[in-house]
Amino acid sequence: MIKPIRPQNMPFQGIIFDLDGTLLDTLACIGTAFNTALAEMGYPSHPIQDYQGFIGDGVFKCAERALPKTARQADVIDALVALERRIYEHTWRREIAIYDGIPELLTGLRTQGIPTAVLTNKDQNAADDCLLECFPQHAFDCVIGYSGAYPHKPDPACGEAVIKALGLRPDQLMMVGDTPVDLATARACSLFAVGVSWGFRRRETLISAGLDVLIEHPLELLQYV
Repeated sequence: MIKPIRPQNMPFQGIIFDLDGTLLDTLACIGTAFNTALAEMGYPSHPIQDYQGFIGDGVFKCAERALPKTARQADVIDALVALERRIYEHTWRREIAIYDGIPELLTGLRTQGIPTAVLTNKDQNAADDCLLECFPQHAFDCVIGYSGAYPHKPDPACGEAVIKALGLRPDQLMMVGDTPVDLATARACSLFAVGVSWGFRRRETLISAGLDVLIEHPLELLQYV
């Protein structure tokens, strides 16, 4: 674990989580839906692990990265996204998984009365469905996914909306995520930036992107609240 750069900010009063690759392992369900859609449109599919590098910037960017370079036109991307969304809606429950330690972490935060939020580039309805399915006993204080109301992360507008909803100052909050996009969002919103080692990006990638602390297990977060 990398020691925090700003320990004077502790204890923190709330936590904002990314979703895919942070709370939930959605690699297989997203990859399978995209591969099925690609095949139906006549394009080559990818090994599921390749989607680790495709996920993180929203469904349209994932679609662009999954397509051959010669097919990355707006109309093709839009068609792939529409098809992937339809497939995903009926298949995601088969392969989604909760990371070890996350339920215990959420229980610990609820016991301490620490507000929790989710800020994700995942579509809003998909984010809501995943959280209800996987964490039925945990009520997040705010969930903001992509709906068109705000630009995708790392634009600070979505992060500022979460901060406002929580009613806390930025220096009282942590942003926890598995990609450089999450860390950039934290910086843009003046949040304490926490990278997680179990998600879709390598530890070295997160360290290079700049963070305040890198954790190896979810329960490590409890020492900061």
